[in-house]
Amino acid sequence: MAACRLFLSHEALESWMTEGRVEVVDDVLTDNTTGQRFQLTEGVRFLAEVTGAEDAPGLVGKVKDLAQLAELQGECQHDSVILGDNAYQVQPGFVGVPDAPQEAPPVEGEKKQAIAALQAFFLNNVK
Repeated sequence: MAACRLFLSHEALESWMTEGRVEVVDDVLTDNTTGQRFQLTEGVRFLAEVTGAEDAPGLVGKVKDLAQLAELQGECQHDSVILGDNAYQVQPGFVGVPDAPQEAPPVEGEKKQAIAALQAFFLNNVK
């Protein structure tokens, strides 16, 4: 099972930082209410395919970090991504993954804790 991830637009992150809800040091975001930490990397959320062509890769509604875009051979420029014959409108931002020790794979209880932490984070921070 893939790790739980969240997407934060630049605007949302800036607003939360201004309000003191979160703190970012280097590439780690900390929720000031729960203490939950998230490893951040740049990414995009696919909003729409804009050429009228079929979204064959099925990217609309998905979130990809820049490494994943490179694997797909997508060209990202501000709020658009070109991928083969497709062009997409995207929302730039950050992909966050709960920060957890990497020594051992998570057990079922830890997965549930990560999901609960993400839920609490959004309930406390999304208006």
